[in-house]
Amino acid sequence: MQNAAKPLILLSGELHTNKKFGPETINRGAALFECEWDGGVFESGLFVGGMFRSGRFAGGTFLGGIFWGGSWLDGTWEGGFDRVGIYRSRGDNPTAPSS
Repeated sequence: MQNAAKPLILLSGELHTNKKFGPETINRGAALFECEWDGGVFESGLFVGGMFRSGRFAGGTFLGGIFWGGSWLDGTWEGGFDRVGIYRSRGDNPTAPSS
């Protein structure tokens, strides 16, 4: 029997720069600068200037990064690039990819 990986929970007051976070990560308030998000749930916190590859953005603030993949559920979009490389200004959050 395999053990399930324990989730990595990022909390308010933490600051992370130039790190990669995978599907086992849940952000509950940390600030991420120039990081890569590849799965997991971004519940709250700050995402600045990084690459959001996959996962769910469910809350928090997105500023100046690239939203390459994943699901935008909720949060504050302060500007950044969507999955097709188009810059979207404040409030113009990314939509789901077209089928």
